[in-house]
Amino acid sequence: MHMRITTPSRLHFGLIDFNGNLGRIDGGSGVAISNPRNVLTIKPGNKFLVNCPNDTSTAPEGIEKIARGICDKLGKPLPDIEITIEEEIPAHAGFGSKTQMSLALAYAICKEYDLPYNGIEGLARLVGRGGTSGIGVRAFDKGGFILDCGHSFGEGKEKSSCLPSSASKARPAPQVMRCDIPEDWRFVLVMPVGDEGSHGKSEVDIFQSSFPINEAEIGRVCRIVLMQLVPGILEKDIVTFGGAISKIQEIGFKNIEVKMKSPLVPNMLSIMNHAGSYGSGMSSFGPTVYGLTNSNKKALEIQNAVSDYLSDLDIKHQCWIAEPNNQGMWAKKLTAERHIISPIPVPEELI
Repeated sequence: MHMRITTPSRLHFGLIDFNGNLGRIDGGSGVAISNPRNVLTIKPGNKFLVNCPNDTSTAPEGIEKIARGICDKLGKPLPDIEITIEEEIPAHAGFGSKTQMSLALAYAICKEYDLPYNGIEGLARLVGRGGTSGIGVRAFDKGGFILDCGHSFGEGKEKSSCLPSSASKARPAPQVMRCDIPEDWRFVLVMPVGDEGSHGKSEVDIFQSSFPINEAEIGRVCRIVLMQLVPGILEKDIVTFGGAISKIQEIGFKNIEVKMKSPLVPNMLSIMNHAGSYGSGMSSFGPTVYGLTNSNKKALEIQNAVSDYLSDLDIKHQCWIAEPNNQGMWAKKLTAERHIISPIPVPEELI
């Protein structure tokens, strides 16, 4: 096997139901974007080897650990392949980096062993991702805008406690809808360097200490999602869609995440909106924030405004403009054709 795998990253707009009194929890929305991305080249080798020539954020040992976990579930040894990480999504920055890398490795290993898998659901079970939000898993599969409806909640249900995806064993939530993002929409991304979003034990602690959120507040989130965010994307109405994103930052669990980064993140969001963004938000636990526009000229103006703000504070940062990704993962062989994940039955032992 000699192939190159390219994955998108995702922006997570926020969890919907952080209460669970209707017997369901989680639920979320988000989009796949083209940059940052993972680019992995895989070729035959004499042993399992990982090359990280571009000073990527994940050490070779981290890649091997993920691959070993996948192979253990498959009952296979590490394959004799050489993996070169040409590009990598920054870790703990709000892009869902581990989900994308894990799914890419699972896909490559299944192809190497010519093993059957049940599309994206089978790959997600192999790597144990998507147990709270399925946005990253679905972004890997087909890109676009994604909305899911969470998990059943309570004694004997899919979930009996409130946990992030990294600590949850639930399957990816059912997808309510997926649609393309208008190709002319642009996401202005700003990532303070040296700051990290919560992860690991701290993320678990935040989930558990914040749960449950007031039912009335959850109701506001649901109304904004259903009556603004969804029609905004379906009707390609960037004003309505962007306005919904901004409102979500002020309520529910997303507001807790944003307040943890106060005053820096709220100030960046305000600057983006004053510079002409139709809406702005913080992806997941951040620290990356994003603004939305449909003009390259306006995107540069927003980028310059927030970059100037951070430079005045002497805060090192990266700032760039990303296009939407409406395809998901690409796997290129000699023919350079997109590989569609086909619904082949998953082995019984993986279910």
